[in-house]
Amino acid sequence: MSRSPANKSGTYMAAFRAIESTKPEKERLLHDPFAAVFLSGFYQFLLVCCSYRFIRNIVTSCIQFRWPGTFTAAVARTKLIDDMIIDAVRYDGINQVIILNATYDTRAHRLNTGLPLHYVEMDHPVLQHRKRKLLATLENQPTIPVDYVQLDMNTQQISDVIPRLFYRQHYKTLFLWEGLTSNMEAEQGETIFHHVRKFNPGTQIIFTYVEKAALENPKAFYGFERIDRLLRRAGENWDFGMCPAELHAYLETHNMKVRYDGGAADYRAQYFGEKSRQMKGYEYFRIARAEVK
Repeated sequence: MSRSPANKSGTYMAAFRAIESTKPEKERLLHDPFAAVFLSGFYQFLLVCCSYRFIRNIVTSCIQFRWPGTFTAAVARTKLIDDMIIDAVRYDGINQVIILNATYDTRAHRLNTGLPLHYVEMDHPVLQHRKRKLLATLENQPTIPVDYVQLDMNTQQISDVIPRLFYRQHYKTLFLWEGLTSNMEAEQGETIFHHVRKFNPGTQIIFTYVEKAALENPKAFYGFERIDRLLRRAGENWDFGMCPAELHAYLETHNMKVRYDGGAADYRAQYFGEKSRQMKGYEYFRIARAEVK
């Protein structure tokens, strides 16, 4: 569902996971041994240097200066979604995860749920091909099987490409969609939410979205204008947002109930504790988890 094969946000997220993985085991929120393969040679060299705390602190400080809040919010958000998936598998009977706009997501290979789990990744064919090619170069290649389904959101809808096999009664499905940020995706979103409601009760969806107020009054949100300019230069415009106060009513129209809705301040506090009080930026980027009734 990527707008184009050159999805910069997926590369940024891989870089953030790779940097976090250089921390000592007791300090890091997550470990992703695969993320570095998606980065250029220069950034892979920089990651080696990040094994030294003082260099890592310089790198993360530079990220914070240029793109306020992105690193800490991305790491906490990734950890929260990881925990939501593990929770859904262990306690809600989820046994199939379908990742929309998967880009360089590696959850199929790095999460340990302790139970059998079927992973499906849906994305633009060019980006998907590059991802599989890079993973195949790793010395310790991922061993968890993944079903890859090609989807170009410019010309296709999810209902056009998703195999009927994934609808089977023995599957209880969780959809993951990170990046509901553009009007084009919002149009697809209507189709996707309508599609998800066709699955059995208990089907879940986790998705991220931008708070609408940030688009209406960018200056009111620390760092938003700077990040928005960066993404626009990369061809990834943020021009769609949702109002958190209206989320429950919106999902009700799709026969879903909200199980979680929170912004970066919430999930940073959950994982960084007191340290989160010093973290600023990206508060407008939210996570929602919903369930089909």
